[in-house]
Amino acid sequence: MKTIEFCAGNLRENKRVWEALEKIHDIELIDYGCLGYCGNCYSESFAIVDGRLVNANTSEALIEKIIRKLNDEN
Repeated sequence: MKTIEFCAGNLRENKRVWEALEKIHDIELIDYGCLGYCGNCYSESFAIVDGRLVNANTSEALIEKIIRKLNDEN
């Protein structure tokens, strides 16, 4: 099972990322108060996928990058 972690501050801006990913089986979505990536949180959409930062300029681009990363690792 893959783990995708979100910062609560960033997630408020990117709720559609969470909603798109929660439809995927075999992944665990985790919402933390803070992940310590404050610079990223302020300036872009991001998530931590299996311990690695994945970032993008838009929510839509982040969804695509995360799905690509999940598919590449399978």
